[in-house]
Amino acid sequence: MKKILFLTLIAVIALVSVSAVLVASSASDRLPGQVLVKFKEGTPAHTVEAVINSGRGKIADRIEALGVLVVSVPAAQEERVVAALSRNPHVEYAELDYLAFAVLTPNDPSFAPNQWGLENTGQSIGGQEGSVDADIDAPTAWNTTLGSSSVRIAILDSGIDQDHEDLSAKIVVHRNFTTSTTTDDLYGHGTHVGGIAAAITNNGIGVAGGCPNCVLMNGKVLGDNGSGAYSWITNGIIWVADNGAKVINLSLGGTSPSKTLERAVNYAWNKGVVVVAAAGNCGCRQKIYPAAYKNVIAVAATNNLDKKASFSSYDARWVDIAAPGENIFSTFPNHAFYIQTLYGRSQNYDFANGTSMASPMTAAAAALVWSTPYGTSAAAVRSRLEQTADKIGGTGTYWFSGRVNAGAAVAPQ
Repeated sequence: MKKILFLTLIAVIALVSVSAVLVASSASDRLPGQVLVKFKEGTPAHTVEAVINSGRGKIADRIEALGVLVVSVPAAQEERVVAALSRNPHVEYAELDYLAFAVLTPNDPSFAPNQWGLENTGQSIGGQEGSVDADIDAPTAWNTTLGSSSVRIAILDSGIDQDHEDLSAKIVVHRNFTTSTTTDDLYGHGTHVGGIAAAITNNGIGVAGGCPNCVLMNGKVLGDNGSGAYSWITNGIIWVADNGAKVINLSLGGTSPSKTLERAVNYAWNKGVVVVAAAGNCGCRQKIYPAAYKNVIAVAATNNLDKKASFSSYDARWVDIAAPGENIFSTFPNHAFYIQTLYGRSQNYDFANGTSMASPMTAAAAALVWSTPYGTSAAAVRSRLEQTADKIGGTGTYWFSGRVNAGAAVAPQ
């Protein structure tokens, strides 16, 4: 369990429409009473203590791998303390402990259950007939590889339902970095994401996962209301990178950049991990983090016509690739969960919209590539995904590389 004892996490989340994104209000974009501080190398311990005490701060935790201190400070004084610390010659940087939010827009549950994103045969989804082959060509990929149990996909999210019949056997390790009392998913988002990536396949029930033989790491970095501190996410990234993850999926994001979060991403990348993240659901060009960082594959969402989903964020200058993300059918918890209470989602299985869904589609494709001779390094896996993506409409404008094609990515030379 997470060691950090924090103030209560408060988030204001609003569902506006199918094209909306779960966001925080301007007054709640950071964890109250907490900042992140990186002192310059070689700063004596007594100097560190004196500097922190001067701002009435107290060390709450240490992100050891990055040399970052999590510091509790007086409520409503976070910005003043950050400004003062930033001017101190011993401080490399100081920043607020921002919050990221689950990138999810649940849709109408009346759609017929069908995983068009894996294989689009032109089936009708919500009265809209799809375009044949507007998908990631998963069955074609599976003819080459079903993935491997040695390939771990880390789901850093709101948790994963620990006794779901289509997921429980896939989860090899759990850890909670939040103030929640459980690693289980009481929000619902992480379970949906996990199912897209690697639900049990060919078991006669539920849904197929994008990487059938891959396994899941359940890192809970979003609380039971769907929001999480950047420090929680940072610690989650470091933990999975240190414990064998080959792919990290981050279906979450915040609008504020963070040096600490970026350094965590770079830490994972330097350990050979492919990092995939949702580009956001604002339907605009606004950057979202961690997706916008250089060492992250930022994923936009497409619909069953191979067009950009109306809600998807876009901008080929920082969005790398696209994948199916509209009307995606996957697992939900088999117990009561927050999204169900608010929006009437069904237990066990249902549809959802968002770049949150497109991201694990891409993470699954990356995991499949890791299971082939192309999987020699994180750079090689990323390059393979981007080079084999289908250059659908919007490529070069909405996203840089095209729409993910797992079948092409794993095809033998």
